[in-house]
Amino acid sequence: MTMPASVTVASFDDEDLRALLEAAPDATLVIREDGIIEHANQRCYSLLGYEPAELVGKPVEILIPGNLRAAHASHRQRFRAAPSARSMGEGLELAALRRDGVSIPVEISLSPVKTSRRQWICAAIRDVTWRRSREAELEAAKRSADQANAAKSEFLASMSHELRTPLNAIMGFAQLLQRDKKQPLSERQRGWVDHVMRGGQHLLRLIDDVLDLARIESGRLTLSPEPVAIDMVVDEVITTLTPMADRAGIEIGTTMASELPAAQADRTRLAQILLNYGSNAIKYGRAGGRMTFTTYASNERLRVIVSDTGIGIPEEKQSLLFQPFQRAGQETGTIEGTGIGLAICKRLAEAMHGNVGFRSAPGQGSEFWVELPMSSQQPAKSRRGGNSSESSPQISPAPIPSRTVLYIEDNPANLAFMEEYLAAYEHVQLLTAPSGELGLELALAHKPDLILLDIHLPGIDGLEVLRRLRANPEMQRIRVVAVSAVASKSAVMSPFDRYLTKPLQVSMLDTMIADYLPDTLDEPAVATSPVASSSPDPSGE
Repeated sequence: MTMPASVTVASFDDEDLRALLEAAPDATLVIREDGIIEHANQRCYSLLGYEPAELVGKPVEILIPGNLRAAHASHRQRFRAAPSARSMGEGLELAALRRDGVSIPVEISLSPVKTSRRQWICAAIRDVTWRRSREAELEAAKRSADQANAAKSEFLASMSHELRTPLNAIMGFAQLLQRDKKQPLSERQRGWVDHVMRGGQHLLRLIDDVLDLARIESGRLTLSPEPVAIDMVVDEVITTLTPMADRAGIEIGTTMASELPAAQADRTRLAQILLNYGSNAIKYGRAGGRMTFTTYASNERLRVIVSDTGIGIPEEKQSLLFQPFQRAGQETGTIEGTGIGLAICKRLAEAMHGNVGFRSAPGQGSEFWVELPMSSQQPAKSRRGGNSSESSPQISPAPIPSRTVLYIEDNPANLAFMEEYLAAYEHVQLLTAPSGELGLELALAHKPDLILLDIHLPGIDGLEVLRRLRANPEMQRIRVVAVSAVASKSAVMSPFDRYLTKPLQVSMLDTMIADYLPDTLDEPAVATSPVASSSPDPSGE
C-alpha cells in the first residue's frame, strides 16, 4: 500500500495516540523537525539501553555512531526540505548507537507526520544484527563451498591423467596379448583378457562421467545455445545407437511431430542426454523389445521422450533417479553403469533452462523425457522438410553409401561446411560428432573409412581420441586426419596420417579425398576456392 506524503492529526498529546505508539511492533521515535526527540516507546528504550529522561529532549544524533553524525545531519536537512515516507529496508545500510557505546545494524522506516503545531517525523527502528550475522555466515559458507568445488575440480582434472596413464598401459598390453601371433593365447586366456578390457573400458567411462559431473557442479560447464533441429539430433542419436540395439535385439522407432519448431539448446549436450536415455533403454531392455523416440511441442516448450518396453524401475527406487551414483536397484546387477549419467542429464537440461522427468511401470517399461524452450529462430538446415513431399517419413531411407567419413568437431559452422562439401560426393556418407566421446562411439560402431578429427574438443581432446582409436586393433588401419586451427603442428602432427590447418582450403580436401577415398571421385567437389570456417572465433574452434 502506498503511504501518503504526510498525515495530519490533532495533537501528539492525545492519550490514544501515545497508546498506539506503545503498541507498535518496532522501536519507535517521534522527532521534531529540528531533530529533537519528542517521544520514544518502551521498545526503543529497551533496544538502545536508555531511560526516558536520557533520550527525550536530546538531538537524534545521540543515537548515530560518531563517524556518521555529520552526514546524518545533512540527510535530516534534506528530508526536512522534502519530507516523504521511506519503507523499512530502503536506502543505505544503517547503524544505531546504544547507550553502552555498541553500534548495531538497523533498518529504519520514516513517516512525516503533520500536526496543528508543527511537522514531525515518526521513525521505526528494527535491529537486524541476527539477520546480518546469518547473511555473513551464508556468504562465508558459499565462499567455502566454491573453494571446495574449485579444489575438487582441479584434483579430478589432475587425477584424470594419473588414472588414464596406468589404464592405457593395462589396456594396451591386454590388446597386445589379444593379437599376439607368435604365442597366441588359449581360449581360456582370451576370456581373461576380455574381462581385463571390459573392466578398463568401464573405468574410463567412469572417469569421464565423474569429470563431467564435477565440471557442472563447479560451474565450469561451457554451453553454446543455438537453434537446434530436434529431428536431426534424434537421427544422429539413432545412428549411434543402432549397432548396440541390433546386438541386444531391440527395435528402434520414432514418432516425430510434423513441422516441429527448433529448440534453444546446446546441440552437443542435447545429444548427450538422448544418448544416455537411449543406451539405458537398450541396456535395461528385453530381446525382442522396442525403444521409441517421440517428440512434440506445447506451450513454447519442446519435449523429447525415449520410451522402452524393458524391465522398468522398482517403485521404491524411483525417488533415487537423477541423483549421482544411484542405479535404482542395479548396483549389484550384471549390467555395467556408473550411476552418474542421469544426474548429468538433469544438470545439463537445467543449465539449458529445461527440465527432465520420467515414469516407469515395473515389468512393463519406462519413459524418460527432456523438455527445452523453443527457439524464436530456425536452424540453418534441417533434414526434414516440413510439408515437403520429399521429406515424408513414409519414404524408405537411401542405400548406405559405399564410403563413410566421420568428422569429430564441436563447432556447428565447421560441421555445416563439411556437410556441404561432402554432399557433392554421391558415394560418401558423412557422420558427425560434436564431442570426442560421441566420436569414439560412432567410430567403434561404424568403422568409418576416414576420420577427420578436431584437436580442441569438449571433454576429451582430439589427441586422447586418437590414442584410444590407435589402441584398438580394429581401428588402427583407419586413416585419421587432424583438422585444427593450431598453425604450429609439429607437436601433434606425427600421430596423424595428415594434418589440415583451418581455415580449410577446398583444394586440400580434394587432395585428401583423392588419396584416401579414390573410388569416390566420380562426383568431385564443386567448390574450388579457399573456404574459411564461419565460426565467430578467429581460431575456428
